[in-house]
Amino acid sequence: MKRVLALALVFVFISYSALAETPKYEKLKIFAKVMAIIEHDYVDNVSEVKLINNAIKGMVSSLDPHSSYMTKSEYKELKIMTTGEFGGLGMVVTMKDGVLTVVSPIEDTPAYKSGIKAGDIIIKINRESTIGMTLDQAVKELRGKPGTKVELTVLREGAAKPIKFTITRAIIHVKSVKYKKYGNIGYVRITQFQDGTTKELRKALNKLGKIGGLVLDLRNNPGGLLKEAVGVCDLFIKRGVIVSIRGRNKNDVQYFYAHDDGDEPTYPMVVLINAGTASAAEIVSGCLKDHKRAIVMGVRSFGKGSVQSIIPLGDGSALRLTTALYYTPNGKSIQAIGIRPNIVVHQAKIIPENSGVSIRESNLLHHFNNPEIKKLLSKKSKKQINLQKELKNDYQLLRAIELIKAEDIICSRKSG
Repeated sequence: MKRVLALALVFVFISYSALAETPKYEKLKIFAKVMAIIEHDYVDNVSEVKLINNAIKGMVSSLDPHSSYMTKSEYKELKIMTTGEFGGLGMVVTMKDGVLTVVSPIEDTPAYKSGIKAGDIIIKINRESTIGMTLDQAVKELRGKPGTKVELTVLREGAAKPIKFTITRAIIHVKSVKYKKYGNIGYVRITQFQDGTTKELRKALNKLGKIGGLVLDLRNNPGGLLKEAVGVCDLFIKRGVIVSIRGRNKNDVQYFYAHDDGDEPTYPMVVLINAGTASAAEIVSGCLKDHKRAIVMGVRSFGKGSVQSIIPLGDGSALRLTTALYYTPNGKSIQAIGIRPNIVVHQAKIIPENSGVSIRESNLLHHFNNPEIKKLLSKKSKKQINLQKELKNDYQLLRAIELIKAEDIICSRKSG
């Protein structure tokens, strides 16, 4: 049966070659010949289906880091991932310069809790080198039965030697939108763009109520669904281009526009980004920046500006193929450049300066008393003190909130 299939493939490929009468189809005859030799002479029996699948995988993965061929089971896993619940460690990875690199860990997942960071290079999975692995092979190794452990060895910038992590796999439940208030400033974090993200965000904004400003946190957001990114932008933009997609042909351009619903908020906004902000998250930050709807703060984003189309192939498998590039409203490509923040703020830890004893007017002998001093001291807000304490390890968010407060003060003085 194997010999018959191999001969049939040879016949098909030779037929195509004869029909095309071009040199490129000569390689199809070589492919069929190699497959026949493997089936006849290789030391172990190899499934014809496995050989063909691997050949397709190799061809597609050689195009770029984000194109891939998915078998039936892999395509099924992808569809589960976009609904917000799947099994694994909880991180997005890519092939960057030929090495397996973490785009970002997903918040509140095993990878996130174990200390995996954006930019980590995974050099070993369960002591097996990742050099030579395709992205799909690596993802398959990372996933597994919930409750089982996987050992990762990573290289991290600034670390003197490789770091080892032992992480327990779990069913990953991703809550797309989280929110809270810092005084009268709203804070919304979008962990990834999945089905229902726009609806979740709208609910969160309604529950925050009347606020003086909003921090939209897209740090370590690996992206997700384009339609949800467009929907999120549309909540804040009244009109104009949100994003454009440009394909192989110059005339093959698709524009996504905002719609004026009459209820778009006008309060000041800051968008937080970092090196783990990718894809759909870059679309949102780029759109709000170009429309001057928000100040983008943080560090330059990841730079994944390509569009992958999912093309089902009829037998349950599918092709994930890069078919276009994203462009911001100002016509700038995100690809390999990312979004540059308006204000660069690196993450840092606040350490109070030990300045010793400070002498002020109030310390001087026989100083004049000010009756307002008691009022001033009594107004020292516990919320402000708690904010400093709560955000002592998140300098970027602290800066974002302070910036919005400053904008709010300036706007109120102008209107007054």
